[in-house]
Amino acid sequence: MTDEWAETKRNYPVGSQLTGTVARVAPFGIFVSVQGARPSGVVADLAGMHKDAADDSVVLWPRVGDSITGVVVEHSEHNEELKIHLT
Repeated sequence: MTDEWAETKRNYPVGSQLTGTVARVAPFGIFVSVQGARPSGVVADLAGMHKDAADDSVVLWPRVGDSITGVVVEHSEHNEELKIHLT
C-alpha cells in the first residue's frame, strides 16, 4: 500500500460524502477528480446514476467537467481506487 493510498483512505472513509468533478466517462462508470485522491482514483459506478424524472428507464450520464457528489462505498485495494455511489 502506498502512502498516498493510505492517506486517501483516511481522508475518505467508507460512508463519507465527497464532491468532485467528472474527469472521464467510461462504459462501466465515471472517473471523478477529487482533491486529495490520485487522478483516476475515484470511480462512480452505474448503480448510482440518476434517472430521467419523466422516464426512469433513461439514465442521465454526467458530462466531463460536471460537479458531482457521492458516498464512498468501497476502498478497492487492488487498484487503489475509491468506489462511490452518486447522491
